[in-house]
Amino acid sequence: MKSPFLSLDFNSSPKVEKKRISNLWEHFVSGKELNLKVRTLTHQSWERSLKYGILPTKDKAPLILTEDKIQEYKSTNSHYSIIKPLISELKEVAIDSGHLVVFCNNTGEIVDLDGDTLLKRKAEKMNFMIGTSWLEPQMGTNAIGTALATGSPMQVFASEHFCQSVHNWVCSASPIRDPATNRILGVINLTGDWNGIHPHSLSTAMLIAQSIEGKLLSLLEFERYMLVEHYFETSIRNPNRVMAVLDRGGQVLKADHLFYKNGWIDSNSNYITDLENVYLIDKHRWESKNKNSKGWYFELTPYYYKDKLLGSVVHAISPGGSAKIPENNTRYSFLNLIGQSKEFKSVISEAWSIASLNLPVLIEGESGTGKELFAQSIHTASHYSSGPFIALNCGAIQKDLAESELFGYEEGTFTGGKKGGRLGKFQQAEGGTIFLDEIGELPLSLQTMLLRVLEEGEIVRLGGKNPVKLKVRVIAATNLDMKKASEEGKFRLDLYYRLNILSLIVPPLRKRSGDIPLILEYLLKKVCVEIGRSHLSVDDRALEIIEKHEWRGNVRELRNFTYKMAVKVKGDIITCMDLPKEMIEINTREENVDNSSRLYNKEAQPLIPFKASLESRETLNKMASLKDLEVQTILTVLNELDGNVSETAKRLGIHRSTIYRKLKL
Repeated sequence: MKSPFLSLDFNSSPKVEKKRISNLWEHFVSGKELNLKVRTLTHQSWERSLKYGILPTKDKAPLILTEDKIQEYKSTNSHYSIIKPLISELKEVAIDSGHLVVFCNNTGEIVDLDGDTLLKRKAEKMNFMIGTSWLEPQMGTNAIGTALATGSPMQVFASEHFCQSVHNWVCSASPIRDPATNRILGVINLTGDWNGIHPHSLSTAMLIAQSIEGKLLSLLEFERYMLVEHYFETSIRNPNRVMAVLDRGGQVLKADHLFYKNGWIDSNSNYITDLENVYLIDKHRWESKNKNSKGWYFELTPYYYKDKLLGSVVHAISPGGSAKIPENNTRYSFLNLIGQSKEFKSVISEAWSIASLNLPVLIEGESGTGKELFAQSIHTASHYSSGPFIALNCGAIQKDLAESELFGYEEGTFTGGKKGGRLGKFQQAEGGTIFLDEIGELPLSLQTMLLRVLEEGEIVRLGGKNPVKLKVRVIAATNLDMKKASEEGKFRLDLYYRLNILSLIVPPLRKRSGDIPLILEYLLKKVCVEIGRSHLSVDDRALEIIEKHEWRGNVRELRNFTYKMAVKVKGDIITCMDLPKEMIEINTREENVDNSSRLYNKEAQPLIPFKASLESRETLNKMASLKDLEVQTILTVLNELDGNVSETAKRLGIHRSTIYRKLKL
């Protein structure tokens, strides 16, 4: 049975079908009753085109986006950075098969287009070019506009197009969806001459869209990881906070147990029950509608990283309570830090001596090494320990709000601003310590202001005139090479020297000989209690592999690993069989012994060049490039035609030599 999204099947004659559909189109646009069958999706789109008032004789698409607007779109939409390389990689395929490869945004304007030069010139006659709109209300039935209208893949052949000027073309389009919100981000479209139609054009467009969505999902998982890290870091600083973190789609990633106990999270949808708009991106406060939680308030704050919205944080505020950060809110001291290695003990000793000095500290080290734990420990052991510990991730500040976030603002500075103004992080830290994490991400304009604060010991609130004296210790942290960043003009050299009076370098986990088993044991106990499962231990062989792993994400990666093991392992002992496959493979490569087959009990599969099956969607989502998609499409057709290269070339509309070259047969 032919897919409803396809114009033709393998058994149809394009020439015959073109004539048949042309007759149907003429009947329809002249107002006559259709006595022959036309595709349901096509007929529905024709009806919509009439309602939009589209003239069948319309010959050109309207130019909507200027060059400046197109460049703005490309620079402000992170998904385009994934799509652009794929468009470039597809150019050769498009030329070989007589197509143009096109990306349109979710409002139907062409943002990128590539392929055969002669075909592009031909397409330009109907304004099929960058900046023009192909929404149904603009150009009637066409693959781009109809795919956006229906939210589904669509192939439109010849006279299925509502406008006569497009009758000599065939287009195959597939929407690309944001994995967080399920909203359509745009459309991938393959366009060519009508006589070059074949059903695999649509499946190829769908594969490309799936590949893009797979890469977007990988980015989303990284965003979610950042949000969960923020949750843990905030929980460490403020153990009494009742909070939850949400991704961009409103899905709860991590939440305090009270959110579940009080029914604030829908167990089916995993959304916060009182949050009507799960795509909310503005700061918002509302009262609980839950009968069992009268008087509770919720405060939602968007969470940004490097000016990109990752999700949001929701704080639950008890009746009569407030969101104010309590003093003495650190949870870590040097006695809590786990490690017996010579390298780690040396850093602790150095940090102890630093703690008593009233000078700025710069903590350097890779991500996940525990720089904030050292910052908290220094605070706890210092003369400032009775004051608050205020942490700020400089990479998570929106540039336009950064100054007010650090230094506060006076009343009347902003429309809708807080009555009486607002204290910035420096004033909140009065009498205590301010911890500036990812200091290398601080905008240059604020670096100048921070230098002045360090030199003069005072701040001026935004909109204010009078300086405010401060007694605050500054601890900064970075995973960057700050000297190099200064030399490249990304960080002020004078600020670097001012912060680097006292420095501390936290070693990565792979250089802390013997510490991994200690940390792993601690984390397993903690995680097992947290999720309510029996205690886990690790057998000797598995522990040996774990110790040899590089742990590029350091303790943070090790902690995430323990969560996975606590959920995955059904027994009480972690064995080699439970370890991630990539961990096993790296270990076996280092030993130059292929134990992976023994550990996983999988038979090696021989490569059969002319009999191949289509990979699963999961695999497609992990494809590194569109060359894989191209090869996969060829292999799929080869499989259907029992390895007949000539028939495969004929069906795909490419030369036999192209198949041999692509597959290197």
